[in-house]
Amino acid sequence: MKHKNVDMLQGSITKGLISMTIPIMIMHVMTNLFSVIDMTVLGRYADDTAVGAVGACGTLIALCNGLLIGCSAGSNIIVARHIGEGDRQRTNDAVNTAILFSVLGGLTLTIIGVSCAEIFLKWTNCPKEILPLAVKYFRLYFIGSPLLMIYTFGASVLRASGDTKRPMYFTIIGGLSKIALNFFCVKVLHTTVEGVAIATILSNLISGGLSLITIRRMTEKIHFRFRQLKIKFAELKEILFLGIPSGMQQAMYSFANVIIATTVNSFGAAATTGISIANQFDGILYQIACAPAYATIPYVAQNLGAGQIDRAKKSVYSSIFITIAFGASFGFLSAYFSGELSSIMSKTPEVIAYSKQKMIIISSTYFICGINEIMGGALKGMGKPFVPTVSTLIFMCAIRFVWVYLIFPLVPTLTFLYLVWPVGWTLSIVTELIFYIPAMRKLKRKALSV
Repeated sequence: MKHKNVDMLQGSITKGLISMTIPIMIMHVMTNLFSVIDMTVLGRYADDTAVGAVGACGTLIALCNGLLIGCSAGSNIIVARHIGEGDRQRTNDAVNTAILFSVLGGLTLTIIGVSCAEIFLKWTNCPKEILPLAVKYFRLYFIGSPLLMIYTFGASVLRASGDTKRPMYFTIIGGLSKIALNFFCVKVLHTTVEGVAIATILSNLISGGLSLITIRRMTEKIHFRFRQLKIKFAELKEILFLGIPSGMQQAMYSFANVIIATTVNSFGAAATTGISIANQFDGILYQIACAPAYATIPYVAQNLGAGQIDRAKKSVYSSIFITIAFGASFGFLSAYFSGELSSIMSKTPEVIAYSKQKMIIISSTYFICGINEIMGGALKGMGKPFVPTVSTLIFMCAIRFVWVYLIFPLVPTLTFLYLVWPVGWTLSIVTELIFYIPAMRKLKRKALSV
C-alpha cells in the first residue's frame, strides 16, 4: 500500500503540522520511555548503582552525539528545500551525502567514546562507586554509534519528504525489541549495564536498517541507491553550513547540562541517581514540548523554497500554539505526579526526593523550552542557523557558568540551581524574536518584488 506523506505546500497548516508532530512526538517519547524502562529494569533486577551508572552517562552521551545529530537537522533542511524547489537530482545528491556522512561520523564517535569514556566521566565528578559500571556502559553504547547515526539521518530524510509516521513505526519496533532484550539480558542472563547497552545496539540496528530499506524503496520524491552512495561536496557544504551550528547548539546545550550535573554530583551518589531518574522523565517532557519544532523546520524550508512566505510564517504560529497545548498540559501532570513517577525506578526516599525536586521545577516550565526550539527551528529553516546557535551559547551555556560559579554559591540549594533552565529559555526566545521578525519581513518584501 502506498504511504501518504504530508503535503507541506498546500492544505490546512495546523492539521498538517499536527499530522507530522504527533508521530514525531510518539517516536521521541517512546525513545525516552525505552530509556526509562532500561533504568526501571536495572532498578528492579540489579540495584541503584547500576541505575546511577546508566544515568550518569546520559548527559555526556547527549554531548558527544550532539554535533552529528545537529548535522542531521541540516540534511533535513536541505532535502526539504530541494523538494520544495522541485530539484530531484539535488535532492538525491543530498540524501546520498547525508547517509554516507552519517556512517563516517558514527565511526568517529565510536573511536572517541570507547577511548575517552573514563576521562569524560571523571570530568563530571562521577561518584567512585558508580564509575566502573558507568565506564563499561559508555564504551559499549558508543560501539553502536554508526547504527544510531544511520537511523537519525535516515529519519531526518523521511521527515523532509513529509513522512513522520514510518520513523515512528521503526522507533517502536526497535524499542519493543530493546525491552525484550533488556529483560532477557538483565533478568535471565543476570547482566547489568552491559545487557542494557547490547539491547540498545541491537534496537538501533533494527531501526536503522528499516530506515535505509524504506528510503531505498522510495521513488516519488527521492531516488536512493546504495551503489550511488557518494559525498557530493556542494551538498555536504550546505548540510554542514546549517548542520554544524545546529550541532554546536545541541552540543553546547548538553555541555551546559554537564556543568549542572557536575554540581549535582558533588551532593553525592543519591543526588546523582535522583537527577538521573528525573532526567528520564524530563527527557520525555522535552520531546513532547519540542516535537512541533521538528515539524516546523521542513515546513518553513519547503514553503520558503516554493516562495510561500505567508504559509511559512503561519506554520510558526501554529507550532507555538501546539507546543503550549501539549507541553503545558503534560508538564503539569509530570510535576504533580513527580513523586509517584520517581518511585518507579527507586524505593530509596532520599533518591526520590532529589528526583522530585528537579521534576517539579523543570516539568512545569518545559513548554517555554518548546517555544524556544520552534523559534530556533524557524530560523534554521530560513537559512539562519547561527542566531539560535549564538543564543544557545549565551543563554544555555554561558549563563549556566555564571549561575553555577557566581550566583549559586549565594543560594546553594538545588531548587535555586534548577531555575537557570526557565530563565535561559525565556531570554533565548526574546533574542530569537529580535532576529526572526525583521528577517521574515525582508523575505516577504523580496517575494513581493519578484
